[in-house]
Amino acid sequence: MRAEFAFAWSKLYMAVMELATSQAPLPERVAQVFGKHLVSLNSQNLPAEGFERLSFIRASLSKLPDPVDEDATLDIAPMTLGEAAAVAEEIVSLYDEIAKAKAQEIIHAAGEIRPRV
Repeated sequence: MRAEFAFAWSKLYMAVMELATSQAPLPERVAQVFGKHLVSLNSQNLPAEGFERLSFIRASLSKLPDPVDEDATLDIAPMTLGEAAAVAEEIVSLYDEIAKAKAQEIIHAAGEIRPRV
């Protein structure tokens, strides 16, 4: 995993933790998590498929055709509980994808290290 993807992993980790621990209603949690942790992710720090999935999340949250304003804020559309749950599930799934890729990288690197005899 490229070093840039470590930034994405940390942002997604913080997003998942906040989704799990916040006391706010789910639609509010999803909006807060995106604005606080995920809005800064882009094609430079996510693999292509991950960036496509993030773009889907962004579009799901947006009420405007161009969801990011000039000041880099996201205008969030009102969401039903079901819509918010689907977005939350996608965020967790994206985190899982990045975490598994990082784990595979670690396993691969460990296999290349030979202990001294």
